[in-house]
Amino acid sequence: MNKIDIFDSIKSKAINELSPEILEIAIDSVTKSEIIKDIPIFGLAFKGYDLYKNVTESFFSKKILKFLYELNSISLDERIAFIEKLESDEKVSNAGEKLIVIISRLDDIDKAEIIGKLFKHTILESIEFSAFHRLTHIINNAYIDDLKLLKNNKHLSYITTDVKSHLHQVGLLNQSISDIEKQRKRQIRTGSSSTAIPQPMFEYTTNEYCKILMEFGF
Repeated sequence: MNKIDIFDSIKSKAINELSPEILEIAIDSVTKSEIIKDIPIFGLAFKGYDLYKNVTESFFSKKILKFLYELNSISLDERIAFIEKLESDEKVSNAGEKLIVIISRLDDIDKAEIIGKLFKHTILESIEFSAFHRLTHIINNAYIDDLKLLKNNKHLSYITTDVKSHLHQVGLLNQSISDIEKQRKRQIRTGSSSTAIPQPMFEYTTNEYCKILMEFGF
């Protein structure tokens, strides 16, 4: 079985020539594009890799392109330096292969775009690679519509409790039990005429990974 490593493609000069127009071309034209043809993952090795036999080439290719497109503003030298540093780190093994497996599992193309943005800022050293790696798994497990609700929404406004619960389950929100005494004081302060005894309920706040996603993923 051929080894497929997305880091070879990240180090390709062709990434800097990717454009929004290329992302929209028909997938049967992908291999005919002179730019895309120079990206290693779209070579013959990709077509023979057993991992993707049950994944449509169209969907997978679009996800890869969405991911790589987010890196086109970073110079080739910066990308190469980052990958070489990462590959020399004994604490990180097979990172390129693991990343491509995650991308192959994504159920939405927009998730590939988010991961691309996060990887861009990992290269720029705004995000630790360990945090990026964890976020790729979180994004893979989350519903894309739930993730989009986090954009420019640090106070989690207009997000239902059910969605917050799901975001907690995938690892983006902290969950705690509300303080009943604070609820009582709030009732008094706001002049509420309700005589109902406040009941404990779940409260949610953003954790460190959610904050990283909010700042760099959209």
